[in-house]
Amino acid sequence: MRRVPMFVLPTCALLIGSSLSAQRARASSGAAARAPLDTAAIVASARPEIDAANAAWFPGLQHHDASAVAAAYADSGSFIAGDGTVTRGRAAIARMYAERFAHMRPVRAGAVVQQGLRVIGPTRIVEWGSGWLELEAERAGAAAARSEGTYVTVWQRESDGHWRIVRNVAF
Repeated sequence: MRRVPMFVLPTCALLIGSSLSAQRARASSGAAARAPLDTAAIVASARPEIDAANAAWFPGLQHHDASAVAAAYADSGSFIAGDGTVTRGRAAIARMYAERFAHMRPVRAGAVVQQGLRVIGPTRIVEWGSGWLELEAERAGAAAARSEGTYVTVWQRESDGHWRIVRNVAF
């Protein structure tokens, strides 16, 4: 298991915290503040797109399809890597993956393991879990390499009704 650099945790808290503050400010004005959230309905509306994105992650990596891996991101979504590097925008995230593929050994196995979802507002959900990949051995007779880590993802329902990633923090 990789250790999380200490500067990543405050960054994650800042990104999620600022999203929560803005969400609460909008919710406290008007009718949204008076009506309780139907969290079951919100999760039910998001679940198919979240599950589809998680299911597409491994095949996208395996086939070096950067567009498929980045498809779940909002146009303005951000990917925050374990070292704190921030990549902004779906197109830039796709380019980041394409650049990684040039140096990546073939992917043999992998998965996303969702550990939880939490509704944080009428149009926002936080998801967390872990992911892992098994890469082909560097040379014949060597053991396959395994890479794993945890993640926190903020999903937002956009004006077109689709749920997309606005922040993805990989540890």
